[in-house]
Amino acid sequence: MSPLVLIALMMVVPSVYGHGALYLPSPRNAVEKILPEFVNGKSPSTPCTCADGYGGPDAAKNGCDQGIRSGGGGQPCLWFSQGCSIGCDTCKNEGPGLAPHTDKVGFRIRYCNSTLKGTLPKEAWTMNIGAVEGSVNDSYRFNPWRAPGHAPVADACGLAGGRHPQDLPGGDAVYFTTQFATLGDAGSVVLPPSPTSTIWHAGDSVEVAWGIRYNHGGGYQYRLCPATENLTESCFQKTPLDFDRTKQALVWNNGTRLSIPGVWVDQGVLPMGSTWARNPIPRTNDDNKGLANESSCPGPTGRSGPGCTQFKAPCPQDTGILPWSTDGSGQGACSGDWTAGVISDHVIIPKDIKPGQYVLGWRWDCEETAQVWQNCADVTILAANE
Repeated sequence: MSPLVLIALMMVVPSVYGHGALYLPSPRNAVEKILPEFVNGKSPSTPCTCADGYGGPDAAKNGCDQGIRSGGGGQPCLWFSQGCSIGCDTCKNEGPGLAPHTDKVGFRIRYCNSTLKGTLPKEAWTMNIGAVEGSVNDSYRFNPWRAPGHAPVADACGLAGGRHPQDLPGGDAVYFTTQFATLGDAGSVVLPPSPTSTIWHAGDSVEVAWGIRYNHGGGYQYRLCPATENLTESCFQKTPLDFDRTKQALVWNNGTRLSIPGVWVDQGVLPMGSTWARNPIPRTNDDNKGLANESSCPGPTGRSGPGCTQFKAPCPQDTGILPWSTDGSGQGACSGDWTAGVISDHVIIPKDIKPGQYVLGWRWDCEETAQVWQNCADVTILAANE
């Protein structure tokens, strides 16, 4: 690619957001929460906890009461891969999506020559659910959630800022350099093991939770890799964890809990025979350009029409975007760029797992963009009777 072409592409790739992080247990990716710049949820860059009006308009500068999200201070929501299309061998950060949304990585474009079709059942879609599958307006058909686990990743614990310094800058691909990491670092390489008080037993049902900073729909999975092995995608794929399907819940930062029915996907996924969970928080679009039902959300913000929210919010008190929400697409009581709580699940530790030190991997496959978020957390697993 010539320098002039590269410069031209960089000029047309606005930031598109889709950030999230693991909050329970606290991940290695949150190592910077101890630094002065990040104490109490503050951030000199993109805040992961005190954001989108939660804690007030100056929360990123002053901090806030993070509540249940306190385990995810620092920059854990900035570790991801992009340019990751289903059926491809590698993620390729090769430029924007196609019109009318060149600001969305993966919009109507696949970053390789694969012919793999989506495997996701329509009832598990989170974006553009009125589109006819495979039509021109099925604009997210190449993105990770449309075939869970079938998109590659750049690193099993994420890349700091989602790209290398020489790559195109889409997707709010920023990272505040600290003593622990800089833009483009691989999480599996640079993030140190974190002392953990998280102790699980073989056969137990244990609580885990993640939260959104910028919502891009999709779904997620939890997996284990022995801490003594290289933290690779193939290692994590060997031990995907089953969900207790009766215990999905929303937990607000003040501790309020609401049990909700989950949507589970176990066909057409990788690893074969594993289960993924749909992100239960509906995305609120800035507009529906290039999608089905364009007129229901004309833009330029998520406050422009009833069709901006992509499916019904799971909590009864959600009546739309809250007045204190500061992002363009905003957040409701349990919709949009929801920073006021976390998505809680219980996963089952295998009965026959060998006791020892493990790393829990959380992977979020987005649907709106060709992006995958990943965090890694240290846990200790004891024998069932220990």
